[in-house]
Amino acid sequence: MTTKKQLQDILLGIAIGDAYGAGIEFEDRDWLKANIDFSKFVMRRNDVIKVLNNKGIEVDNYNEWDYTDDTEMTIGCVKTIISGEGISEETLMKYWTLEYEQDKIEKGIGRHGHGSMRWVYNSEKSIEEIKDFQRNRPNPGNAPTMRAIPFGLLPSEQINEYATINAMATHPHPKAVASSILVARLTEFLIIKKRKKTDAYDYCKEHLKNIDQEFLKKFELVEQLPSPNMLQEPDYEILCGKQPIIKPWYPEGIKGLPSDAMQTALSIYYFVKHADTAFEGLKQAIWLGGDVDSVASVVTGILAGLYGIESLPNYMLENVEGRDKLIKLSQKWYEYLIK
Repeated sequence: MTTKKQLQDILLGIAIGDAYGAGIEFEDRDWLKANIDFSKFVMRRNDVIKVLNNKGIEVDNYNEWDYTDDTEMTIGCVKTIISGEGISEETLMKYWTLEYEQDKIEKGIGRHGHGSMRWVYNSEKSIEEIKDFQRNRPNPGNAPTMRAIPFGLLPSEQINEYATINAMATHPHPKAVASSILVARLTEFLIIKKRKKTDAYDYCKEHLKNIDQEFLKKFELVEQLPSPNMLQEPDYEILCGKQPIIKPWYPEGIKGLPSDAMQTALSIYYFVKHADTAFEGLKQAIWLGGDVDSVASVVTGILAGLYGIESLPNYMLENVEGRDKLIKLSQKWYEYLIK
């Protein structure tokens, strides 16, 4: 059973990793390693405006320390779980949409970060069209991965079912399903079962069989990688895919993590495995480059639940958006879980 503090730390960790990563999302790994020392928030959104605008994504709705779609949709998952209405594709869509619309009211514009889901929220496409799009991609997006932590805190016999629903609601693709299950089972193994990280690979692998063979093969390669400070260029291709990123992966032309379900999930597993504090995990996730807010959000969230958030600098804890809101939600989450 998780404690009230663990749930609070998980939500704050998710938001902090997300918000810090959002300021420097889609930057090249080499630039991040040379310029980011984590002494302050770094805002680089305007420097990637051309990259983002090429994909039709507005960047004028991002302010320092705002969290993005990663945290917003995770909040929607938690609210679905505690609603008592059941966990289905329909209830998840209901609470994701409610959270998006509430944020839109408060911010005056839709929250930054949404990929294909923004078409649904803006009534440009139906959810079925989005599902068809993601189903037929070789590289489904990483939304199911980034919002999967809450499903790992459900009863063990329910985790695979509901983590699968999380993926199928928007990204009905084997790699998205495997990614959601990996994040959820890793969360369960470390936070609920309180088992050793050295045993996490075998446990998670058992739950990934018969879903996607390429995912399993990549998972085995990630398990064999050295610690982050020993990584060489070929190792980054195991974590991130082809480097620099090439089409159809996005954003092309930089060294880093693309917005890809499988690569994001495998990177999350790797950084959680090798970090002993939430802050260490956040740093290593950010230095990966690319879609760093997603990987940093989940890594920091899991490690915060495991070790606490005390390792994170005060300026992060004090400035992240929605602190009071997240603390209140963690209380409701705790009350639901102890019923």
